[in-house]
Amino acid sequence: MTGWHLDDDTLRRYVERADSLAEGASAEQHLLSCEPCRARVNAAASVIELSVIDLAAVWDRTRDAIEVPRPSGFERLLRAAGLPAHEARLVAVASAFRGAWLTGAAAILAFAALAAAIGHNHGVWLFLAVAPVVPCLVVASSYDPRLDPALEPELVTPYPALRLILLRTIAVLALALPAVLLFGLVIPGDAPFGWLLPAVGFVAVVLAASTWVSPLRAAIAVSSAWLALVSLLATRSGSPDAIIQGRAQAGFLVLAAASFVIFILRRRRLRQLRPWR
Repeated sequence: MTGWHLDDDTLRRYVERADSLAEGASAEQHLLSCEPCRARVNAAASVIELSVIDLAAVWDRTRDAIEVPRPSGFERLLRAAGLPAHEARLVAVASAFRGAWLTGAAAILAFAALAAAIGHNHGVWLFLAVAPVVPCLVVASSYDPRLDPALEPELVTPYPALRLILLRTIAVLALALPAVLLFGLVIPGDAPFGWLLPAVGFVAVVLAASTWVSPLRAAIAVSSAWLALVSLLATRSGSPDAIIQGRAQAGFLVLAAASFVIFILRRRRLRQLRPWR
């Protein structure tokens, strides 16, 4: 409670909204901390035959409009898919779903697909070099504390870290994989699908490695190793069959399974994620 109160004339002008902007702001600031004056507002409103003002309700609506942002289109889509509102918000605020990330990934994939469509073997090698690493980079960006500072407070709450990371990973892959498949349709031969198992394997490796190092560092290491391997294979062999053939694909499947098992076994380490220094 304050040591002074609004006089009747000031209160009447406030209720009638006939006061100046400065006067109105001063009156509102006082009413927030003065219960007797808040009670007099209703009386003043009755005198001038206005409907009774529920200041508590007005303040709640104002606070909600300021503090609670409107859900994005992607967040509404997640809710429609069955996720609770709080989980949809935790997933949708990830940096991987920002326009810059998605636009950049789409541009890279479009360039690689175009190169493969018009560049024959060299273009196919380029697509196979790029397509498998895009999903793991985007997944890493969805839960790396350096890219998403809000993630660290979330990890110290009782909410399961494993569930949070898996939800974000699934949401990212649900967007990324169809896009890569769509771009891959312009590529002749088996290359449009030859990248799929390597991509799944690399995502699993990033998840497992993030229990030791930051997700972004793990994704960069995996991407660098893959690009070096593709460059070596492209130099030694003119055909990308070395990657597309069944034996290599089976190896990527084993890699994915083993990495995911490691990730599950070390899931308690996820709460110790720290930004990459």
